[in-house]
Amino acid sequence: MDQKAKVGIDIRHDSLKREVTFLFVKQQMREEMVLAWEDFFEKNPEKREEDIWQRIEERLKNRQNLKDRGETEASVKPILFEKGLHADGSPHADPLRRSEKTGSLILKRRIWWEPVPGASSYIVYVSKDRTTFEPDHFSWEKTPGMISKRVMAKAELVIPDEWLEFPAESGTYYIGITSRDDIGNQSAPLLLSGVFKFQAPPAPLRGGIEYL
Repeated sequence: MDQKAKVGIDIRHDSLKREVTFLFVKQQMREEMVLAWEDFFEKNPEKREEDIWQRIEERLKNRQNLKDRGETEASVKPILFEKGLHADGSPHADPLRRSEKTGSLILKRRIWWEPVPGASSYIVYVSKDRTTFEPDHFSWEKTPGMISKRVMAKAELVIPDEWLEFPAESGTYYIGITSRDDIGNQSAPLLLSGVFKFQAPPAPLRGGIEYL
């Protein structure tokens, strides 16, 4: 046998070997897919095979449609967005309806102080005007333009949960805390200040999800 014929046989042999290997791997993959398919329905008895096949067919059709549309889809996106639709034609979620089900996230504030021996309770005062806490103006519960809350058996106050009357308007507030004994005597106030804001910004009015 000459060298040329031998090379030809080797090439055919290698080609046949690759084809056999490919068929073997393909068969192995098919068997693995069958086992995975059966395992899925064993673990999800409520699923129906007909429904899964239908979903697969619909997804394949959608992919083919997207491929066929090409550049046409890019030109349609702005029109769909203006009409309140996704790229597949489904409507955007109504932000007003969503907000009815999901409340805003409001961060709380904790006002705390060190307990004082002999105090049976504490009075927490709040004002937007710092001068109301100056000795010439501060008259405890009788101070004009000031609201207060009595706190017993603890030395903290969580706003707004534990003080619903706390001002809702955002801004810097001055907090005065006095110690009170069992007959009503009160100390001078410990003065604190901080920014309080219990209103979240509005949700975006419009938005969408698009294929890129």
